Amino acid sequence: MAAIRYASSRSIVVVVALFALSLGILLNNYALMSRKAQESETQLGKARSLANTDSLTGVKSKHAWLEKEAEMDEAISAGTAMPFAVAVCDLNGLKHVNDTLGHKAGDEYICAAAEMICELFQHSPVYRIGGDEFVVFLSGRDYENRKELLSALHDLSVEHISAGKVVISGGMSEFVPGR
Repeated sequence: MAAIRYASSRSIVVVVALFALSLGILLNNYALMSRKAQESETQLGKARSLANTDSLTGVKSKHAWLEKEAEMDEAISAGTAMPFAVAVCDLNGLKHVNDTLGHKAGDEYICAAAEMICELFQHSPVYRIGGDEFVVFLSGRDYENRKELLSALHDLSVEHISAGKVVISGGMSEFVPGR
């Protein structure tokens, strides 16, 4: 009987030790998988950020614009869209800059244009959707001042013509619910 009790105690100790070992391995694997998942999420976030940012100018990219456009289409369809406007800006003379001064100067011209647009439309996201085309999504304060802002873009471009600086042509379209 003592031998059976001794064997039984040893079996219990072995089972408890194997259970503890299994639990330790399970917790270690869980921690490892959680860390890997977090690293993957961080890398995905960085990739998404890169995809949504224009590498030359630092403004939002065409990819980001397509996402915003889909979001607004959905809001319009659902009847939840608030009034907004879209300003389209096109650089004048980029081909001439590229042809006469080179593509590095053309890149600088594009960056100067992006800076000019961002300074004018301070409260709105700016997207570069093509080589020399930008889109600005106006809501809130910039939407309320949209006509003045577009007029300021025009006036600044007129000043820039004689100074040989960046010239931008712009137009705007508005969405007003119920119209």
